Amino acid sequence: MTTFNELPVSSEIKKAVEEMGYENATDIQAQSIPCILEGKDVLGRSNTGTGKTAAFGIPTIEKIIPGNKFPNALIICPTRELVTQVATELRKFAKYKEGVKIVPIYGGQPIDRQIQLLKRGCGIVVGTPGRIMDHLNRRTLKLQDVNMIILDEADEMLNMGFKEDIEEILSMMPENSEHQTILFSATWPEEILKITKQFQKNPVRIEIASSQRTIDTVEQIYYEAPRGKKVNALRVLLNHYDPDLCMIFCNTKKMVDELSDELNKHGIKALSLHGDMKQEYRSRVMDQFRNGVSPILIATDVAARGIDVDDIDLVVNFDIPQDMEYYIHRVGRTGRAGKKGLAITLISGRKQRNGIKDVIRYTKTNIVRHALPTSEQLMKANRDSFIAKVKDACNEDITEESLEIANALMADGIALENIISALISMNYKNEIIDIEEEEKVKQYASDFDAVTLKFSIGRAQGVHPGNIVAAILEECDLNAKAIGRIDLHANFSLVDIAADKVDIVLNNMQHSTIRKHEVVVEIDQAPKRKNGKRKEREERQVKEKRRGSRTSKDGTPRRGANRNGANHDKSIRKSKKKKK
Repeated sequence: MTTFNELPVSSEIKKAVEEMGYENATDIQAQSIPCILEGKDVLGRSNTGTGKTAAFGIPTIEKIIPGNKFPNALIICPTRELVTQVATELRKFAKYKEGVKIVPIYGGQPIDRQIQLLKRGCGIVVGTPGRIMDHLNRRTLKLQDVNMIILDEADEMLNMGFKEDIEEILSMMPENSEHQTILFSATWPEEILKITKQFQKNPVRIEIASSQRTIDTVEQIYYEAPRGKKVNALRVLLNHYDPDLCMIFCNTKKMVDELSDELNKHGIKALSLHGDMKQEYRSRVMDQFRNGVSPILIATDVAARGIDVDDIDLVVNFDIPQDMEYYIHRVGRTGRAGKKGLAITLISGRKQRNGIKDVIRYTKTNIVRHALPTSEQLMKANRDSFIAKVKDACNEDITEESLEIANALMADGIALENIISALISMNYKNEIIDIEEEEKVKQYASDFDAVTLKFSIGRAQGVHPGNIVAAILEECDLNAKAIGRIDLHANFSLVDIAADKVDIVLNNMQHSTIRKHEVVVEIDQAPKRKNGKRKEREERQVKEKRRGSRTSKDGTPRRGANRNGANHDKSIRKSKKKKK
């Protein structure tokens, strides 16, 4: 195990790292930091949660020239959430390094404010590909002094459709500059290796083996909930399992907050934990969770790092993790110290069904599907539970005062059965939680009410559907599920957007840039597009009708249908005349 004191970093970095509570470097940090400090290109492969930010962030800070007007380092991340997270971590590492300024740039934030910060000068820029391209096109971001360019979560950026943007940014680096290209990724698909061959110079490959892939002491099951009913299904399962301590994992901070609000609204006490919360609040939340004051903690994977609680009896994956190693870390929080644990994953829709299959293949574990209870089963279970509580109360909780009240009520002429019925009505509410599959409504392209928007770019501008999706996700902070069918035309594109998100897209995407082209977005006034299969079927029927109009019932061409048909008709008339 390598300590940070053994690494070739400055005393200021060591002091900051010590304050953050780190003593030993992870494998990826111990191997990457010296190589990057030596000026070598690095291709790193390590799963999320292994300390990659420090692996590239510490040597980046060490190599910054304080007080420089233009940035010395450019860090590219796939999402705004990761941009803010990386920038926050880098500021912690740079706490005692004077003159190191870090500016995050990403979509969805006013660009004027970012331009002001860039004009003031900074050493490190952390940004998403789309917003970096926007600043480069505006010439508000200059690369002339950049000697390090880092791609964080490179495979995720490629999956999100940022391949062209990344290649263009790398190509815009000054040709004669001696700069390092650092690339970190959880996987090395072919596209990553192509970028490596094109833009890196004899990179040092650093590959860290993943952790264990099976959790023997944990029972793993999954439930499938109808679309839009995941929260209701979770409420049912929490009521059914009634855990003493439960951790629920979501992929985003926004989902953590929304789920926490939803559960608390229905009387299920839950705490939330994510990276935007101050340390003081996080410490208070963890104390309440450990002490059982609140038995349910909802967290992101990043915020859950460092949580060490042995008695968690239920882990719930409200979202399937984006990185398979996260699944291992999540599930491993239960079933500790020789105890049995339970891990539940909630899925909804075909995409998540495929996702759970990927988890099964990766972990080499049999994750068993269980069916959610029906409304009748839920009502019976609630009723039986209430009866059991009343029986227990009859044996333990009867006091002299309660008997006096009962006698006073009967003295007023109220029948005993009426008193009992009134008390039950006051205390027993058999709520029906809706988790039934809704009747499916046929829709032309998506699983939601969609409005078609017309974007003023198309194939002629070199745009692909992935470019449009990536731009919308970055600028509008939407879930990819809100984007439906995309039709590319020569000079415009038609994009289906969930009806309740249309205003967000219209406002945020108006005059944004995609592939260097400014975009005008408007609601498409053309007739509504038809479902692909339906459209094909109708086109086929039209063609058949046209063919039918040119042939008779016996298959011979009709009169005047074509030149051959016309000659055929003439020959018939001539033969009739000869017979006469």
